[in-house]
Order: sequence, then structure tokens, then C-alpha cells
Amino acid sequence: MGRLSIIKVILFILVKYLIFYIFMAFKNENTYLFNPGIRNEGDLFYYLWMFLSLPIIISILFSAAIYYLFKSKNTVVFILGILVFFVLEYFVYSYLASQTNKCNGVYNLIIGLVVFVLYFYRQISNILKR
Repeated sequence: MGRLSIIKVILFILVKYLIFYIFMAFKNENTYLFNPGIRNEGDLFYYLWMFLSLPIIISILFSAAIYYLFKSKNTVVFILGILVFFVLEYFVYSYLASQTNKCNGVYNLIIGLVVFVLYFYRQISNILKR
């Protein structure tokens, strides 16, 4: 997917959280992600709710903003906007999912930055060349 689209932005958020959840599974030595023990539709719904609710909320809150930041003609606006996104996303994640351990938010932030740069490398390099 070379061209930027709102779908690519949403996929970035889903990929970022998948990598983050895998990281957290190893960090916490919790293999539930890999072997959820789904026995019926209720278990499947619970599993999907636990792992997709946060990426969906983040996608609803921020995907349009990220998409339009990439369309910005101003490099400073793009950089500041992306920084604001990551700061706000840190606070949303920390408030909704990890109020007691703020380090998880930092891990999420670092993974998010790395995935963001790798996922949007071509678009970022084009913006920074302007």
C-alpha cells in the first residue's frame, strides 16, 4: 500500500497495537493472546472486545486527523500535529487501559513511533523534503 489512504492509517493503528500486544504478552509472560481458549461465541466476542476496543477507539479519535496531517503543506504543522497525536494517544491509552502502570504507555509510545516511521517512511520523507 504505497498511497496514503484513511484505510492505511487505520491499518497502522491496528498493526501498532498488534505489535504492542505481542510485546506486552512477552513482557508480562502472559500467553492468553496466543492461546485464548475460545469455546463459544461469547468467548470470541470477549476476546475481540479485549483486543480490538482500544485500537478502534484510537482509530475513531485520530485516524482522520493523521490522514489530514499527511495532506498538510506545512512541514512544521505536520511534525507538531504528529507529536500532539502521540502525546494525546499516550494519555488516552494510559487513562483507558493502564492507569496504574504508566510505563506501559511509554512502551506503547515507543512502539508507536517506530511503527509509524517504518509504516509511513515514504510519506514522511516526502514531507520532510519540502
